[in-house]
Amino acid sequence: MKAIWILLMLAATAQGESYTLEQAVAAALAGSPDAKKAEARMASSVALLMQAHAAFQPKVALESSYLRTNQPVSVFGFALNQQSFSPGLDFNNVPDADNWNNRVLMTMPIYSGGANSARKDAAEAGLAASGHSAVAIRQMVAYEVARTWLMVRRTQSLREAALAAKSAYATNADLARKREKAGTALRADVLDVEVRLAQAEEDAAQVGNANALARHALRNLMGLEEGEVDIAKGGAGLKRPAPGTLPKRPELLAALENERAVEAGLRGAKAGWKPQVNAFGSLEHNRGSVFEENGGNYTVGVMAQWTLWDGRQTRGRVREAEAQLTAAREETRKLRLGIDLEVRQAELGVKDAEERLAVTRRTIELAEESVKLTRDRFEQGLTLATQLIDAETALTAARVRRVEAETKLSLALAAWRRALGLDVVGGE
Repeated sequence: MKAIWILLMLAATAQGESYTLEQAVAAALAGSPDAKKAEARMASSVALLMQAHAAFQPKVALESSYLRTNQPVSVFGFALNQQSFSPGLDFNNVPDADNWNNRVLMTMPIYSGGANSARKDAAEAGLAASGHSAVAIRQMVAYEVARTWLMVRRTQSLREAALAAKSAYATNADLARKREKAGTALRADVLDVEVRLAQAEEDAAQVGNANALARHALRNLMGLEEGEVDIAKGGAGLKRPAPGTLPKRPELLAALENERAVEAGLRGAKAGWKPQVNAFGSLEHNRGSVFEENGGNYTVGVMAQWTLWDGRQTRGRVREAEAQLTAAREETRKLRLGIDLEVRQAELGVKDAEERLAVTRRTIELAEESVKLTRDRFEQGLTLATQLIDAETALTAARVRRVEAETKLSLALAAWRRALGLDVVGGE
């Protein structure tokens, strides 16, 4: 009994932790590299906006320098700045003099022709676009997790169908051997059934390997670097979108914000044709060891600058920005058309999957009844082994089609929700 318990524990460990679809999506959004990259881009956009706001703030700098020279003009300046000028100073034979200068400098933009405002608007639009892009990436991650989670469930269901076929062929092989011993069946009938049994075993092994690969892909999407994962029993919990839901894709919102950023860039380029006005000021202190005096002074002023000719550089920047704006608008229009097609495809995919699923349910019922009747007749020697094989094959095919239809419906629902910009799991 203890050995059996140990084997069950080892099997559970090998299988790994089980996740519902909602749990798998939550884990992926917390640990996926793509989700973390989106967060990093958001942080970068916040930093860019901070830089843009800095253009409206005064700049304050502290400078300190030490000079020693016997150059007459500099020595004269040292004496004046240190408030130690003497009429007896011989400028034809000046002494070596030094000066230690400490300055506080401040500059303040007053008018930049709209360039600073344009950079701020572009940074704000870029931040908004990054936010929408982050949502889009999260939705894409959720969709990929849902798709892979459903592939795990699909391969598990296909394996169950293959194992059911294997069990049925094993039962049929036993019946064929009994009939062979009784002299009511040929050796060829037994061999035919055993061949199909071997094929069913091969199918089960292949689907099992596919299931292991799908679970490994799910683990990677969740950002886990070790261990095994599995899916929990039960449905995917995907809901049909509410009737009349309009698309609200974050990718489209991001594209519109990118347009706004490019428009701001165009305004910034046109600012090159306008004047710039800046205020400035400084406080400084000078001291030396030769004159042994010190003195301070200040400077304030306003400077206006207007570039009258820059070799058509500003015109080139404006035309570049205009072309970028045209391209951004066309990209948005292309995205809008693509989303419309994506939504329509998803709607039709759901409709097609529901119709197929309704048909497969009835097909399985008929195939199961046909196998039961054919097996009873085969056991009584009233039908051939090939007829029993055909009936079992038809049942297995019906079960496979049922699995495929269920998976297609779930995938179509996930695609429909994503096309509308809804969360793949949860919500309405």
